[in-house]
Amino acid sequence: MEESVSTKKTLRTEVEVRDRISDLPDSLLLHILSFLPAKEAVATSLLSKRWRPLWPCLPTLDLKRQDFQRLRFFHRFVDRMLKLADLKSVRKFVLWLDYYDHHEYFRPWKISKWINIAVVSNKIEHLELRLNPDKGHFELPSGIFTNNNIKVLKLSVWSLLSTSGVTVGTLSHVNLPLLEVLHLADVEFADFRSLGMLLSACPLLKHLVVRFSHVTNYCPLDIGRLNHLVTAEVPESLLPLKVFANATFLYFHWV
Repeated sequence: MEESVSTKKTLRTEVEVRDRISDLPDSLLLHILSFLPAKEAVATSLLSKRWRPLWPCLPTLDLKRQDFQRLRFFHRFVDRMLKLADLKSVRKFVLWLDYYDHHEYFRPWKISKWINIAVVSNKIEHLELRLNPDKGHFELPSGIFTNNNIKVLKLSVWSLLSTSGVTVGTLSHVNLPLLEVLHLADVEFADFRSLGMLLSACPLLKHLVVRFSHVTNYCPLDIGRLNHLVTAEVPESLLPLKVFANATFLYFHWV
């Protein structure tokens, strides 16, 4: 009898806790959900009717291949999510495709489609792409570099093959007036002058990381001073020292 009473009290306490969470305003619940991978955030819609309409309004879309058993499941999930989500409410977009098994194949056109849908025409402030092109090269959509809302841009490549990579094509125009954080890890440039154009178009840049693994030589870039720069990690001789005049942390590395 005592055990039964104790069990009822425990269940009642759990229900009260769940009710208290559900009673929180949408804005706070969405903030909590923004810390979850997209797959888990969507799964909360199964909890109750209260949670069902929340995930389409997520401010963060955190999409990682490793959260799915098969690449086709991941493709299907992302396609569906981008179709149903209110992309105007998204401020942070994370796409990690750095894991494949030997039966899977990197599809550049699909990645470009996702980026264009989620990023180019919306008010994304934080864009993070981590890609592993198993075969060939993938050219990033140029619209990434003309989004005047982006504050954080992290582009990284995870590949052990020098014959594959992620490329920035020849840029004719760059517009990143609010960018404060720029990380470029093993991203190739079809025209190295495009990197100079990119850096010159970031007047508010505070944190800069540029890493190359497969490049054996490059042309030093003569750009103006980055007056707001706080930290920088770049290859030696990539930029003149005047660029780093205001930096408090500076690290040069050999390519």
